[in-house]
Amino acid sequence: MRTRILTLFIVAMMLPMLATVATAQDESYIIVNGSGAFALDENNDGDLDLVRVIASIVTTAPTAGVGVEVIADNGDMAISFWNNTTVVYDESFIANTTVKAWEDGEYQITLRVWDLESGLMIHDEDLGVHDLMASLTPPQLSMDLESEEWIFTGDTCLIHRVSTDLVGEYYDVMGLVSIQGVPWLVGEYETPLDCSRWPAGDYTVTEHYRNGLGMTATESISFEIHVHPPPAFAVNQTGRSTEAGTPCDMEIFATEDTLLPEMTILWEVADPAQELTSYDDLEILDCTMWSPGVHKVRVTLTSPQGRETTIALNMVRLPPAPDASLDVLNASGDSDRWPATSQGDEYVPTPLVMSLSATIALVGSGGFIFAIILGLLVANMMNGEGKKEEEMWDSAPLTPDSEGLPSFADESGVHWRQHPEGGVDWYDTSENQWISYQQ
Repeated sequence: MRTRILTLFIVAMMLPMLATVATAQDESYIIVNGSGAFALDENNDGDLDLVRVIASIVTTAPTAGVGVEVIADNGDMAISFWNNTTVVYDESFIANTTVKAWEDGEYQITLRVWDLESGLMIHDEDLGVHDLMASLTPPQLSMDLESEEWIFTGDTCLIHRVSTDLVGEYYDVMGLVSIQGVPWLVGEYETPLDCSRWPAGDYTVTEHYRNGLGMTATESISFEIHVHPPPAFAVNQTGRSTEAGTPCDMEIFATEDTLLPEMTILWEVADPAQELTSYDDLEILDCTMWSPGVHKVRVTLTSPQGRETTIALNMVRLPPAPDASLDVLNASGDSDRWPATSQGDEYVPTPLVMSLSATIALVGSGGFIFAIILGLLVANMMNGEGKKEEEMWDSAPLTPDSEGLPSFADESGVHWRQHPEGGVDWYDTSENQWISYQQ
């Protein structure tokens, strides 16, 4: 009601101008009887924030197609507002166009009237310059990152997006938001953007917006996503090189920032007979009842982000004591497959040929030749069969220095050497040293 009353009041004020304007349009059947532009304070804050343009149009023809164009130019941008209609004879059409300021400054207002049938402009009028304060916010974009200061893959990472365009909304000329710098497609107004699953790397995410009036906005945000570190841990061994049936375990200790409850744990154990057994999600692996011999152990921790760390080690178990329980003896398997152990001071060496020194020389040379043959066979197998997981798991390391003692490698790839008194050592590749295999 207030707007209608105001419009009627403005039209009444325009009546004295009718005769002046009409004389300039005697040759056209479309006549602008009166027009004007009036600056108003819409929100009553004391600042003029809009211009209302009013024009009274009639025709001497039965009907006429009329296009009313109002141009608002603030120096940076000129916007045209159209009102197309059909004017009927003996009826006055009141064109009413409201221009709301989108920036603070001076606005040049121009009125043009077009004959839509001929395409000719029949009226061009300067309605003055008006000093206005912005009442409509131009397009604006913003992005805020929700994350820790140091972002790893899989960590919380959210981009909150906000876009506003009161100008485009008011004039129904909303534009589209485009986004660049993301690893895959996202919705135009999708918010928040979940960047927790993005690959590691440096990111600069940029948004662009342009509405139907040509008004634009741009916003960028930069951050880096780091590769999540792999699990860090150590394995503490208890009962190494002790008799089967005595206390024995291997315990995982997390280091640095690794949290064991978040990790997936996999133990893989190859026993002396090369039979593979797996154990899942055990922080402590019990090896008390393992059979005598060298057990190759591999433990792998996998983080929730898929990063893996593997530690390999050997666990040696000696033959059980003579007074061991039946359960221990049964768990130890066939005693004929147990490694030979030293008799200590009670052992009296028996030469194979002539003398002990000759025997040592013979065994040494034989062991050397055996090592060469075994090395050639292993090399041929590796060249012929390629990289299989079994080869990676069971492949023998370089032959260690036996320090002049006869040595050989068993079928599991473990190197052994024999002392003149009959005792044997096995080579621990994890510590790079010979370990006595004795009771």
